[in-house]
Amino acid sequence: MKSKTAILILSIAAYLAVKHFVPYGPLLLYPLILLVTFLHELGHAVFALMSGGSVHGLQINPDGSGHAQIGGGWIGLVSMGGYVGSALFGNLLLFIGLAKEKWARVAPVVLSAAFVYAAVWWYQRLFTSIVLFLFAGGWLWMSRRFLEKMAAALVFVGSTSVLYIIEDISSGPMSDLAVFTAQLPFLPLWVWAALWLLLVLMITTATVKRAFQAARTPARKTHPPQK
Repeated sequence: MKSKTAILILSIAAYLAVKHFVPYGPLLLYPLILLVTFLHELGHAVFALMSGGSVHGLQINPDGSGHAQIGGGWIGLVSMGGYVGSALFGNLLLFIGLAKEKWARVAPVVLSAAFVYAAVWWYQRLFTSIVLFLFAGGWLWMSRRFLEKMAAALVFVGSTSVLYIIEDISSGPMSDLAVFTAQLPFLPLWVWAALWLLLVLMITTATVKRAFQAARTPARKTHPPQK
């Protein structure tokens, strides 16, 4: 677990250094930005399906923005799904990387399937599908070439994507927050923003805590019955 802790700390430090101190840092983080955009739009899509709606398209734009074309569902939950849902997906990757190394062997296949499904079934733009196919191919290639390193890769991707999501609260989900506030106007937008951020921080704290607890718990050994 010590090596995973080191990877987690180094991932966060590297992300912050590249984003805030390295020239052209955002350009270096461009693949991560596109991935987080996908998770954001996937969150909208999943929350729409959860609330009885349907998904007609999912789009990632070259500037890092995105759009999910939704039909039906509860608009409040759908709008919340982008920010909170993407944080849940990022935390899931982080938890698998930290505590479920066996799952880390399967996670790239599941991720690749999600990329391909969205690229084909929710097609809207060629750029989106190209990006998603590249993501799918990249994860499958990594799973074959660096299978033993997949847990570390999930820790890196999960932790940095969650950190990006947390930092993005000041600008990224403002339109979603406006829609959500219109549905539940008894609190102002800035209060809902603080509550969304608090929820994501609580989810992330619980994820890391649970992962470390699971990693410290020794696996139970089974013994053959005595004759």
